[in-house]
Amino acid sequence: MFPFIIPPFSDRQLMWRILLNCCEDIKNIYGVLQDDVNILLSLGFKVNVIRQVMCCPTGKSKKSTIPNGLSLYLLDDSFDITKIKNVMKEGYSGGIDYEIFGVPNDEKIIEDLSYLLQVYKHRNLSIYVVNEQDQEIVGLCIAGISEKMPLGFAEIGELCVVPQYRNKGIAEFMLNYIKESANTYTEVVKLCVTVGNYAEILYKKAGFQAGHRFARMVKRSI
Repeated sequence: MFPFIIPPFSDRQLMWRILLNCCEDIKNIYGVLQDDVNILLSLGFKVNVIRQVMCCPTGKSKKSTIPNGLSLYLLDDSFDITKIKNVMKEGYSGGIDYEIFGVPNDEKIIEDLSYLLQVYKHRNLSIYVVNEQDQEIVGLCIAGISEKMPLGFAEIGELCVVPQYRNKGIAEFMLNYIKESANTYTEVVKLCVTVGNYAEILYKKAGFQAGHRFARMVKRSI
């Protein structure tokens, strides 16, 4: 994962040849920078998915206003997360992540949500949005600051809105709310998005700037 070279040793092709010659059982490589993608393509690997890191200053977000008819609640590890597994399923259905990685089962969704809430327990910023009329959860954002987060940045781990409530400003509201909440503790909030996800347009609109892209690569079958 995330291989790098310290200058002046900058022959990246030599590095990969040495690494792959001494570790022939390598099947997956995560965090491959674009400079290395072409090298690994020539060495028998293929791109599985490309991800994009995006960052935004917390102090410059516009005031968030929740759309009419909706209410905001804080989400912590005492919340019964089985109530939001269907929100996650619906929120990501038809999207590029499920297209690439497949639709996880209920147990996997609950496991991933529990893990994230534990990671962000140090400074949890997670929220969910409810339709006041029928008390249905229509969107959620799992976010926070991990004790081990480099530079102390806040991070958004999950963001989704159920299909029938999209294009109503809910996702943008949640992004701005997280930025406001994080401003007390840090100057930057970051997230990671799969390249090709339409949500990248929303993130740019909300002030997130794209950083380096990195690939997940797998060894081709012979």
